[in-house]
Amino acid sequence: MSQTAIIFRQKALTNKWFQATCVAALVFVIYLVTSQDSTPYNQFVRLVDAFFHGRLYLVNGPSWLELARYGDKGYVINPPAPTLFLMPWVAIWGLSTNQVIVSMLVGAVAVGFFWIAVTQLGWSFRFRVAMTVLVAFGTNFWWVTNTGSVWMMAHVSAVFFLMAALVETTSKNRPWLVALLVGLAGLSRLPVFLTFPFFAYTVVWKTDARRVIIRRLAIFAGVLAVMGGLYLLYTYGEYGSLTLGYERGQFVNEPFFSNGLFSIRYIPRQLNAILFLGPVFNDTYPFFKPSWVGMGLFFTTPALLYMFSASLKDKLALAALGGLVLTAIPSLTYGVTGFLQFGYRFSLDILPFMIILVASGMRYRLNWLKIAIIVLSVGINLWGTLAFNKLDWVAGL
Repeated sequence: MSQTAIIFRQKALTNKWFQATCVAALVFVIYLVTSQDSTPYNQFVRLVDAFFHGRLYLVNGPSWLELARYGDKGYVINPPAPTLFLMPWVAIWGLSTNQVIVSMLVGAVAVGFFWIAVTQLGWSFRFRVAMTVLVAFGTNFWWVTNTGSVWMMAHVSAVFFLMAALVETTSKNRPWLVALLVGLAGLSRLPVFLTFPFFAYTVVWKTDARRVIIRRLAIFAGVLAVMGGLYLLYTYGEYGSLTLGYERGQFVNEPFFSNGLFSIRYIPRQLNAILFLGPVFNDTYPFFKPSWVGMGLFFTTPALLYMFSASLKDKLALAALGGLVLTAIPSLTYGVTGFLQFGYRFSLDILPFMIILVASGMRYRLNWLKIAIIVLSVGINLWGTLAFNKLDWVAGL
């Protein structure tokens, strides 16, 4: 091998984008092996097909799809950003496009973006590996990504854009692009718009000049406001009003929305799902199963307990806490806890911030206890993913 080839190989191996590509490829393979084949809840595929035919609605959508229905018209309730990932595939394969495959591709790239962001944050190689494994396989992002239904694809899309925003804000840090990516995350999952305090901090964290701070925040806020306005225009195009699609779903009259879509009366229900729901035990093999209702956050990912020891002197962690708390409010006051699910899927709206807090709680260093807890988290999520997708071990189904 020539000296030039050796130098090229060495540069490639140490290049963060090459490393991220390898990470994403490995993650995709593992997701693929553990995934379900397809999903009947492919609203985003059908919505892209509708776009291609000049419509914002589905015609005679199958009865099992969760839609806002008006006669033969059915409107996809979820925000539309995930359709961006499906457009090239639907252009080729039409309604035969496998939404699950696309979900896994997007999820794997999101993990690659996380690798780049934490590389740019200066985390050590061993710690980057550990945290990337935790994101990809130690949280219910694994199950959500290779389930790929309309609700899960929305989460995957939101995490993708949040991770991309982290990449931008830890490198060139252009406020317009950070806001664009945060807006696209919000157009995937509406609560994610409320992550703005974290990114507002990061777009100015490297300057002390007041005039520069004001200018950068104004650009960030302006672009983000435009993204929110685009969603309101989209809903007006659908329904002729600025009300959210969620207010028009056929589920709004179900008992769990007895106090409306959002109410503080739902907070105990949400806290129970977050903190106390565990696996279902019985006296026959396999002796314990995940419940289709969900499983508590710390039962699913014990490593998240390190969030509670995050350093109050860590400014990035404090900013992450701000974004986390504000974004969690809609989920805490929502009428349902996210079922059918493994774990608590609404937590994915704040996944990057939880991981930043975990990293701060671990003081950006590893020891055998921390490694063991990460491995335990991976084992639990492997069990949950296989229980749903391969083994039919889910309690209550």
